[in-house]
Amino acid sequence: MKLLGLDISNLKDGYCISTVTLFLLNTPGTYLIAVLPGIMVVSYEPLLTSAEKIIRSVTGLGYKIKKIVQRNSLTQILTSMKTLKFKTNIKCAGCLAKVAPNLNEAAGEDNWEVDIHTPGKILTVMADDLDESTVIFAINEAGFIAESVN
Repeated sequence: MKLLGLDISNLKDGYCISTVTLFLLNTPGTYLIAVLPGIMVVSYEPLLTSAEKIIRSVTGLGYKIKKIVQRNSLTQILTSMKTLKFKTNIKCAGCLAKVAPNLNEAAGEDNWEVDIHTPGKILTVMADDLDESTVIFAINEAGFIAESVN
């Protein structure tokens, strides 16, 4: 058995989670280990299926996979898919455009998003070896404020 971690950006609500879960459970040789909003960890039997087939299945359902992690344990996978959350004062598309170059450089393009529709204007960053201070510095350099909510 092998483990596969998927960072699925638009896997956010119960309907999406159940859709992907049911589909994968009906795939021979695939076993679900953990499902969290945005993250799915699958165990699979390489003689019956492959990581590539699982990835094609998920993307075929219309979901975007931002990151693929293959490790030996669930703990290693979840650690390498660390999520940082920050309350910010980024409130509009113009603010996003101003802070994007700094966040892209610090966290990598497509590894962050700001929900400007919530009261806290929550910034979520998916990072391997990125610490909170680096993200806060990048936000501050763009003229905005970020406070960790982890």
